Amino acid sequence: MRESNFSFPSQNRASVCITAALYDRRALDCTAILPLINSLTHLTYLTSTSPRIREILTMDGGLERLVRILKTTKVNDKRSGWKWSMAFQCVANVGVRGSETIRTRVVDAGMVPVIITVLDNFLKALDHVRLEKEQQQLLAAQLLSTQHPSLITTTTTPSPSMPLAAAFVGALENGNASNTIQMSEDLRPSQLPSNTNNNSTNPTSQSSTLEIDVLYREEDILLSLQLLAYLSKYPHLRATFHTAYPPHNVFSLVEKFTHRLHPAEIQYWAGVIMRNACRKDEARGGIRQCAYMACGKWESYPREFAKCRRCRKAKYCSKACQSKAWSEGHRWWCMERHGHGDTDSTSANGQSNSNGTSSSLGGHRSRSTNFGHSTDSLARSTTNREATPTTVTTGATSHGRGSSGSGSVLVS
Repeated sequence: MRESNFSFPSQNRASVCITAALYDRRALDCTAILPLINSLTHLTYLTSTSPRIREILTMDGGLERLVRILKTTKVNDKRSGWKWSMAFQCVANVGVRGSETIRTRVVDAGMVPVIITVLDNFLKALDHVRLEKEQQQLLAAQLLSTQHPSLITTTTTPSPSMPLAAAFVGALENGNASNTIQMSEDLRPSQLPSNTNNNSTNPTSQSSTLEIDVLYREEDILLSLQLLAYLSKYPHLRATFHTAYPPHNVFSLVEKFTHRLHPAEIQYWAGVIMRNACRKDEARGGIRQCAYMACGKWESYPREFAKCRRCRKAKYCSKACQSKAWSEGHRWWCMERHGHGDTDSTSANGQSNSNGTSSSLGGHRSRSTNFGHSTDSLARSTTNREATPTTVTTGATSHGRGSSGSGSVLVS
C-alpha cells in the first residue's frame, strides 16, 4: 500500500503501517485511508494487550492524534466508518485498561467532549424517532377517521412504551437516518433539516431524514459508558464532569441511559457511573456532593447529608433535591440494599438485576431519607465498592491471538 501525494503524484511513497508486532507512530499520520485502517486495526489489538503501547501512546502524541481522527472524520462510506470505529476502540482500550495517570491523559487529550457528543446525539436521535412514530400513528388515525368515521369510538394516542432503541435501529436499517459523522470543537446541538420528504402528507412535520454527527451503534454507547465508568473513579476527574463541559453535565447526561428502554448492559454501566458520582472525596476530608446533579452542593463536614435509605449510595442536602433527583432519573439506578453485608444486585456476568430498580415514586417516598441527624449505624457504614465486570470488546480486537504476547511488540 502506498500513501497518496496529490501535489506530486510521482513522489508517492510506501505507507508506514502498524502491525501486530511493530508500533510506529508515523503510521497514524498516513493520508491514505486503507493503510490507516490497517494500522488502526492492529493498534486496537496492541492497545488491548500491551501496557507498554498504551503508555507510549500517551507520550508520543498518538493519543491526541486518535482523538483528532474522531473529531474530524466525516463518515460517508464504510471505510470512513471503520476508521472512526477503530480509532474509538483504541482510545477506549487505552482508557479502560490504563492506569490513573493514563486515564488522566485521556481526559486531557479531549476525549470527554467526543463521548458527550456520542451520547447526546444518540438521545436526540431516539427522540426524533419517537416523534416520527407518533406522527405516523396520528396520521393513520386521522386517515381512518375520514374514511370510516363509524369505526372511531375513542381517540387514538401513541403508545408511551414504544421501544425507542429498536425503533431507531430499524430507522437506520431502512435508510431513514444518515451515517454522517461531523465532529467539531464546540458541542453544538444536532439540527433537524427542513422538510424534504415528498411522500409526507403533513407539510409542517419534520423530515424523516435526520442529520447525525456520530455512528449510532450500541457498541459505541457501551464503550463510551465503560470509559466514563473508569474515569469517574477518581475525584479530580469527577469534578470536571460537572462543570468543565458546558452546557452539559456528564452525570446528568449519563443518568438518562439508566432508563429501562436501553439494553441491560448499557443500564448497568450507566448505573456504575452514577454510583461513582456519589463517592466521597478523600482529598477534601471525605465529604460528598449532593446527588442531585443540578445542585452539586458539597458537605461542609463528613456525613452532613443524609443517604437515600433505599440504595444508601446517593446523599442529598435537602428533601427538595431528593424529590427532584428521584423524578429525573434516580429511580432507575436506585437499587435496594437490605444489610451491611449485602452488595449491589448484580448477576454473575456483570449485568444489573432488572428487579433492583422496579419501584414507583410513591414507594420511594415511603422509604424516604430521614433528613434529621443521621446517627444510626447505616450512616456510619462504609460504601461498598462496585464489582467491575469484564470489559466488553468488539470483534475488531480479535486477531486469532491469545491475551498475552505484549512483550514481543516492537516500537519503532
